[in-house]
Amino acid sequence: MGENKVATILNQPGTNPAPRPTPAPSPAPPGGGGPTSGAPPASGGGGGHEVEWVASSIKKLGHAFETEVGEIVRQARNKLNVKPRDAQPAAFTTFGISCALVYTQLIEFADQDLISKTENLKEINGKLQKTAATAEEADRRSVIKEI
Repeated sequence: MGENKVATILNQPGTNPAPRPTPAPSPAPPGGGGPTSGAPPASGGGGGHEVEWVASSIKKLGHAFETEVGEIVRQARNKLNVKPRDAQPAAFTTFGISCALVYTQLIEFADQDLISKTENLKEINGKLQKTAATAEEADRRSVIKEI
């Protein structure tokens, strides 16, 4: 059947940033707040990894998604609009007129579906670019400038 190109784009090296190690726990504040105080730990517990959003990877993923998956959709439209469109309703017999009508409707539906998928890819890329810009702005604003 072939390789899944969308999965390849989404899972290629460099698109999934490695998790940052969890920082060492800070000492308990004076007057309590430690494990016996009943307050939840500052990190939310779990001792897992924190996810770090890498804006450049998000931008790259959005661009790759639109261009590479868009190319797959474009090729599908090209194939759809060559041979299938060449079949004329006259190729069907008088008894198959309903088949001729359904055939032309299906070809048109498939073409319109591929057009909408292309628009969706552009929208997804735009949202990923906006997410990357938001992540960059959050990183910029979270930098401590003075103490």
